[in-house]
Amino acid sequence: MNGRQESLSGVVLAGGQNRRMGGRLKAMLQLQGQLFIERQLEELGKLCGEILIIANDPAPFEKLLLAHSDKNLRVIPDLMPGKGPLAGMQAAMEAAQGETLWVVACDMPNISEESAKAMLELINDDYDAVVPILDGRTQPLHAIYQVKQCKDILDELLAANQYRVMEFMHKLNYKQVDEQFFVEKGISVEFAVNVNDPEQYEKLQYENK
Repeated sequence: MNGRQESLSGVVLAGGQNRRMGGRLKAMLQLQGQLFIERQLEELGKLCGEILIIANDPAPFEKLLLAHSDKNLRVIPDLMPGKGPLAGMQAAMEAAQGETLWVVACDMPNISEESAKAMLELINDDYDAVVPILDGRTQPLHAIYQVKQCKDILDELLAANQYRVMEFMHKLNYKQVDEQFFVEKGISVEFAVNVNDPEQYEKLQYENK
């Protein structure tokens, strides 16, 4: 790892209530014989000096902590439980040892170390974050954030009971990267595919037979 990677903390947001999945913990769904979270830990571990799983119930992750004792891996609860992804990001920024975060949602089984590495190369003092814009959609939950620039903004929004992720994005000066950026580097843009409900999960399984 170079110095920039050592100061990078990987963050898996796994504190949602999973209502659209009928209460099934999305981090524990499987694809090609692996749990989503296991696939994510493999990719995050290639690049990050530490990995934080943001979840209010650590019990489902205890076996993972044992299995990945070689990694700097911790489970961190929200400071404001039940307030969505921004609360998870707040907890991560409070607990992270790194200066920069690679944030991913737990329902993204195809997260990509190569895509994160490419985005990390763009981060500098001019930008609070580097965020993919794929198929015209902003992907703030597979993105790179600078803790120093983002934490106060996040704290202020949550203190004002503002919980929408895009409200946070509107406050940031972030670098946008589109499909062409990744394609030119030979990186698949499937990294941002996510699973919200049983139908999407079934489709993902069919496509990856």
